[in-house]
Amino acid sequence: MIIAVAFLYFDLEMPKFVLNTVMLLGYAMIVLILMSLGVSLTQMKVFSLKSSLISSVGRVIIGPIIGFILIKIFNLSGYAAGVLLIQSAMPSAILTYLIASMYSPKKIVDNISSMIVVSTLMSLITIPIIVFIALKYFS
Repeated sequence: MIIAVAFLYFDLEMPKFVLNTVMLLGYAMIVLILMSLGVSLTQMKVFSLKSSLISSVGRVIIGPIIGFILIKIFNLSGYAAGVLLIQSAMPSAILTYLIASMYSPKKIVDNISSMIVVSTLMSLITIPIIVFIALKYFS
């Protein structure tokens, strides 16, 4: 962190090979996290489907409603309103699974992995609708 502060303070440019290495490591991390999620899904029990369905409905359907309320409260318009609405409709993120797999019991990790899958499948239907609404009313 001290090195990063020094680079920012003295307005130094990071060497190209360091940037390329960090980018490649970041891409590899995404692949490893997705593989870890896949392994978790193969060992997932069916009992977590009900709770994941409830959580996914909250994430993918109630999320845009909350986003729309925030748009009205803060009086947003244009791109800011559209982006807020679309982002509030996105499915659960993979980072939630990564953190849970490090710090939570297996039952909770299974619930989170099933919630990610169910919310992603639900978003195949809800995202086009939300994008249509955002383009129609906020562009």
